[in-house]
Amino acid sequence: MATRGLRSGLAGFAMVCVLTACSGGGPAAPGPVSHADVVGAPSATPPAPAILRPREARPERAGARELLLEVYFLRTVAGRQYLVPERHALPATKAVAAAALRELLSGRPLFPGSRPPFAAGTRLRGVRLDGGTATVDLSREVLRGPSGDRERYPLQALVHTVTQFRTVKRVVVAVEGRVSGAVAGRSLTEFWDVAPGEPLVRDRTIRLAPIALATPVPGSVVPGGRLVVKGEASVHEGNVSLRLRDAGGRVMAQGYTTAATGAPGRGPFSGALSFAAPDRPQRWTLEVFEVSAEDGRVVYRVHVPVHVGR
Repeated sequence: MATRGLRSGLAGFAMVCVLTACSGGGPAAPGPVSHADVVGAPSATPPAPAILRPREARPERAGARELLLEVYFLRTVAGRQYLVPERHALPATKAVAAAALRELLSGRPLFPGSRPPFAAGTRLRGVRLDGGTATVDLSREVLRGPSGDRERYPLQALVHTVTQFRTVKRVVVAVEGRVSGAVAGRSLTEFWDVAPGEPLVRDRTIRLAPIALATPVPGSVVPGGRLVVKGEASVHEGNVSLRLRDAGGRVMAQGYTTAATGAPGRGPFSGALSFAAPDRPQRWTLEVFEVSAEDGRVVYRVHVPVHVGR
């Protein structure tokens, strides 16, 4: 059963938080990336209701001691990469930028098929905001693995995670305090495929997952015989298909709901499936998917294990 969860709620956030990011648990980086304060300011316009829409998220208080922060992981489907936004419940803190980054680096994706963007062991050394530019300093472990990702999905996962805070407009990535040169024998410019110290912004050509769920999260306990499904989607005509299977793969309920906006737009959706609850607890699987308008095949699917039963 998941220890953290996404909280439902597709309405805009009314709370304004102080966003302070401080250095991580590793040794302090030299120069300007050793420590930072990120101070959030109220927006003149309230955020739109879609909780995962780029640039419009704010920290939401999940409870007296928790915040819900966005974290972007990677997923590959049929050879295509996607950024998958998830909302993670983290201990309440003023250092929300650092908390979101640490969750990106060491947290586990909630949904099956998603993966972290960087090598295991990568640590946050520090983050600093200066005039809307956040300099994020990572440990040398980030340079493990293949280089030359010209689509920049790992870097964009980091950029999307940091720029959820309205005071952050762009991101510079440093490794062991350096924004250029070489670390551990690897050229940062060649590894990242970016110019030295190049400020990065959200790349609008990067593919976000066509369906991003807010609830239920894997391992959720479903009371009674009704399962509510909420999230955000960018699918043909906004049609989001729902299906619930039992442990043997039999379809126990199916239906569909409609997102507020169809592709290429992105909008929130909410739907429900009704079913006959089994007499004893069982592990079933919810499928949330997009069907091709051309040939009826499933083009993108999310599987969510849930617990049902009286």
